[in-house]
Amino acid sequence: MSLSCGLRLAVRMAGCLVGCLVGSLAGPLVAWAQVVPVTPAMPAVAGASAPAASPRAARLPLNWRLVVDAPSPLDSLLEANLDLARFQQDANVSRGELRRLVAAVPEQARSLLDAQGYFAAQVRIRVQDGTADSDASRLTGAEGASVADRQDVTVTVTVEPGPRTQVSRVQFVFEGGLDQRLSDGDPVAQALADQLAAKWALPEGEVFRQADWSSAKSDTLARLRADTYPLASWSGTSATVDATAHTASLFLVADSGPAFAFGPIQVEGLKRQPASAIVNLTPFKQGGPYRERQVLDWQERIQKLGLFDSVFVSPALDASHPEATPLVVQVRELPLQSATAGIGISSDNGPRLSLEHLHRHAFGLDWQAKTKVQLGARLQDAQLDFTSHPWEGHKRGLVSAQTTGLTDSDNAVTRSQRARVGLLREGERLERADYVELQHASVRSATDVLVANATALSATTQWIFRDVDNRLLPTRGTASMAQLTFGRTYSALDQHGFFGRAHTRLTGYLPLPLAWQLTARGEVGQVLANESVSVPDTLLFRAGGDDSVRGYAYRSLGVEIAGVTTGARSVATASLELAHDLPVRVPGLQGAIFADAGDAADRFSKMSAKRGYGVGVRWRSPVGPFRLDVAYGEAVQQWRLHFSVGVSL
Repeated sequence: MSLSCGLRLAVRMAGCLVGCLVGSLAGPLVAWAQVVPVTPAMPAVAGASAPAASPRAARLPLNWRLVVDAPSPLDSLLEANLDLARFQQDANVSRGELRRLVAAVPEQARSLLDAQGYFAAQVRIRVQDGTADSDASRLTGAEGASVADRQDVTVTVTVEPGPRTQVSRVQFVFEGGLDQRLSDGDPVAQALADQLAAKWALPEGEVFRQADWSSAKSDTLARLRADTYPLASWSGTSATVDATAHTASLFLVADSGPAFAFGPIQVEGLKRQPASAIVNLTPFKQGGPYRERQVLDWQERIQKLGLFDSVFVSPALDASHPEATPLVVQVRELPLQSATAGIGISSDNGPRLSLEHLHRHAFGLDWQAKTKVQLGARLQDAQLDFTSHPWEGHKRGLVSAQTTGLTDSDNAVTRSQRARVGLLREGERLERADYVELQHASVRSATDVLVANATALSATTQWIFRDVDNRLLPTRGTASMAQLTFGRTYSALDQHGFFGRAHTRLTGYLPLPLAWQLTARGEVGQVLANESVSVPDTLLFRAGGDDSVRGYAYRSLGVEIAGVTTGARSVATASLELAHDLPVRVPGLQGAIFADAGDAADRFSKMSAKRGYGVGVRWRSPVGPFRLDVAYGEAVQQWRLHFSVGVSL
C-alpha cells in the first residue's frame, strides 16, 4: 500500500469516528432542547446562537430545586421516588448531570403513575434558569467558585393524571385436577372456584393498580394451595389496559395440579409420650381433602398440650401419589416434670405467692398431674388436677380437687372444698366441659359467726365459644360462656332440696373509626330453688371487682345476712369501654374510658343497679392485656383502683 493511500484511509477513519461521536451526542442535546425552554437566561444550555460553554462551565456549582405540580398524593409519590428528587440535596450535581436526570423524568413518572392506575397521564417538564449573569467569562469560572458564581435552576414537573383505569372484566380459567373435577360436576370443586372468584381482591369496578394486581394474584394462589391443591401455580396472567377507555381486562390461568388427600401420620421424636396424644387431635380423617388450615390448626393443638417444646407438621407432597399424602410430625418433648414459683398482686385479692408442679406422665399413665398452691393475704388456695392425654373424638378426662379460703372486704371468710370428675371436649372455637361435682361452702363473719353452710352434689355442662381474631389480645369478635347446673343440696343450717342454675357471659370486641376500640360485656345468672333451700355460696352470685362492676370491692355486691355479704340467687352486670392509642412511643399502650352497672340480689325485681365509671390505661403485653383503672362507685361514693392481667370469660 502506498503512503498516499494510507493517509487517505486514516483521514476517512478519523471522519467516521468524528461522525459517530457527533451522532451520539446529538440525541441527548436535542432531547434537552425539547424539554428545556430556550431563554436568554440559559445561553449555555440549548441556544444555537449562545456561546459554547467550556468544560469548566459545565462543572460550575448549581443552586437548583424541584417543583412537582400534581394532585395529592401523586405529588408526594413523585417527590419520594424520582431520581431527580433524590439528588435534590446533592450540592455537587453538575449541569450535565442535571440534564441527564431531567431527561429521565418522563419515563420514571409515567411508570409510577401507571402503577397507581393513571395510564393516560400527561407529564410536562419546564426548566427555568435564573442565573443573574450569563456572561461567558462568569460561566467559565474556576472550580470552587464563590456563592455569587452559583447558578439558580428550577425544574418544574407538571402532571395531569387524567381518569383512573378501572377493571372492566375478570376471567378465570382452571387447568389440572380442579378443571377435571369441575367438568365432572363436583360441587366441592365448584364451591372452591366460586370462592376464589368471590374473594378476588381486584373485582370489576375497582381501580387497577399494579400493587393490587400483584397482591390479588398472590392471595388467590395462596387460597388455592391451602385448599386441596398445594402445588397450584399460575400458567399465565395478563392485564390488558385500554388507555383510551381507561379500562383493564384481567385474564388468569391457574394450573391447580393434582388434588391431594390426607394420608398416614408419621410421628418422630417421641421418647416417653404416646403417639395417640398427637393422632387423636387430628381435625381431619385419612382420605379427606388436604387443607392447609387444618394442618396448622392441628399443629397448634399439639403445641397447646404442654407436652412438647417444639412441634412441626409438614406434608410429604408427592405429585405421583396425591391420594394419600403422609404427614410428618416432628416433636421434641419437654422434661417429664417441671416446677415454677411466682409472685403476683391484684386489686381483687392482694399480693400472693404461687407454687406449681407439673408431671407430664403421672404414675406411668397417659395423664398429666398439676398441683398448684397460692398463698396470699386474702386468698389461700390448693388445687390438684389430673388431665388425660387426648382421647379419640378430641375428648379428655378430668379429675380435680380444690380447697380455698377467701377473706372478703368485710372480713368475712368463705371456705370451700370441691371434687370434680368430668369430660372435656376441645374444638377449634368451641370448648365443652361436662362434669359431676361435690362441693361444700361455708361463710363466717369476722366474729366467727356461721352465716351460711351448705353441701351440694351437682352435674354441670359448660360451653365456651370464642370467635375472635386473637385469643390472647382480641380486637374483633365475640367470646361467650354458658353454664347449666342441676343438683341437690344438703345443709347444716336450712333445708335441703333440688336446685337449678344458669349463668351466661358475653364479651364483644369491635374496632371503630379513628382508631377507637369498643369492648362491651354483659352477664346474667339465676339460681332456681325454693327459698328455704340452702345452696352453697360458691354456686351463688356476687358482683363487684375488676371483671364485674368497677368502683366496688371484689364480691362486695350480694345479699347481706347478719351484716355479712353473701352470695345472691340473681345477678346482672354490663360494661361499655372505649380505648384509644396514647400519644406516647410505647407500642400497644392505650387510654380508656368506661362505665359499668349491675347488682346481685335474691331476685331480679330486688336489684338496684350499682353504677361505676372511670378512666384507665391498657397495655397489650405479651402475656395478655394489662389493665389499670381508676373507678368511681356511685353508690358508695368512693374512688377505687383496679388492675389485672389477662382476658376473662
